[in-house]
Amino acid sequence: MQDLQAGQKLKLADLTPARQLTVTVDVQHPDADLSVFGLDDDRQLKDDRYFVFFNQPSSPQGEVTVSGDGTSRRFEVNLAALPASVSRLMFVATSDTAPLSAMQGGSVTLAAGGTPLARMPLGAAGLAGEKALMLLELYRHSGDWRVQAVGQGFGGGLKALLEYFGGEASDDASAPPAAPPAPAATPVSLVKERQAVLLRKAESTPGMVNLIKQAAVSLEKRGLSEARYRVKLVLDISASMTQEFRSGAVDDLVRRALALAARLDDDGQVDVYLFGIQAHRIGSVSLETVEGFVPGLRFQFEGGTHYSPILKLVREDSRRESSRDPVLVLFITDGATSNRAAAEREIRDASSEAIFWKFMGIEAGRVDFEFLEKLDDLPGRVVDNADFFKVRSPIRLPDAELFELLVNELDTWDRESRRAGLR
Repeated sequence: MQDLQAGQKLKLADLTPARQLTVTVDVQHPDADLSVFGLDDDRQLKDDRYFVFFNQPSSPQGEVTVSGDGTSRRFEVNLAALPASVSRLMFVATSDTAPLSAMQGGSVTLAAGGTPLARMPLGAAGLAGEKALMLLELYRHSGDWRVQAVGQGFGGGLKALLEYFGGEASDDASAPPAAPPAPAATPVSLVKERQAVLLRKAESTPGMVNLIKQAAVSLEKRGLSEARYRVKLVLDISASMTQEFRSGAVDDLVRRALALAARLDDDGQVDVYLFGIQAHRIGSVSLETVEGFVPGLRFQFEGGTHYSPILKLVREDSRRESSRDPVLVLFITDGATSNRAAAEREIRDASSEAIFWKFMGIEAGRVDFEFLEKLDDLPGRVVDNADFFKVRSPIRLPDAELFELLVNELDTWDRESRRAGLR
């Protein structure tokens, strides 16, 4: 049986091929309630029937059930039977009386067919007045189920956690949550005023207004509408990327990165880097310069792919910049690196910095992205500072789908990096 530490991620397939699982939660606390939220890709509770707890012990078709008493509960989960709209199961402990810092120990155990697979010990270390604790998450990622030991405290109790996941608690604590209400209008902020200026600038560039609005939708879904980030784009110029540049795919990716920057970056610009064997800093692209930017690039395609030099260069530049905003790096490649150990060290060392790395693999032919998947789940980091997804070449994803992938896990890193004191 594997021991799990908070923040650690694993592919479920590395533990078991089974999709019928048992999650047993034991919490040594005087008044803890144990439950599981069935969430969508945006970590929202869209159907309150998939909130399974003591007074609603089963989801609609029995895909998730709970049994047990007090602070020990047994959750039976059939992942294969879950509807497509439920892609995440978040197991939580809550208390409306004593904070969870009163916990004297406990554990979360994942098993299949009666065989324990992984165990996460529980304790009060790092907790203060929190009355909710996210314990373990089962989630779909790039078509595969994964396990994450979360271990993240939450300031409020059950009601606050329900609201965080998009639900609303009834006044009767024993009743299931009501459907989420329509969002309340918020006052115009300085951020939105600045974004309105950028939208006016974008009107002169075909297609950019719609891209910026679509980027805004994806960010707002994750509670990042007011977030400030410096955006950097890293483009692979190994010889195998030749067709992606010639086809216009890279030009389209630059425009999408710029749309994110228009919502996240104070100056609405994207710093652009190229890499093959060497790392190259080539300046910035803005709404005023994006037309013709990619066709105007002057470089030679290189005969290899080395991640570590470009990772090091981006980190060095980020540290030198005067802005205190965190950095979002969009890293586009179609192949694995030749210097894996050095790349791992860069990502592991960067986990103590305010940088989130989004790796996008362009899949053309027989490509092995096992190493990028490893970086996504790399152990030994201060916080989980990387996410990976892949797309088929030619890239034909709708804008909405691509933006969802580009900002996936950014909200989680945003919270965890603050909690770790990185910002």
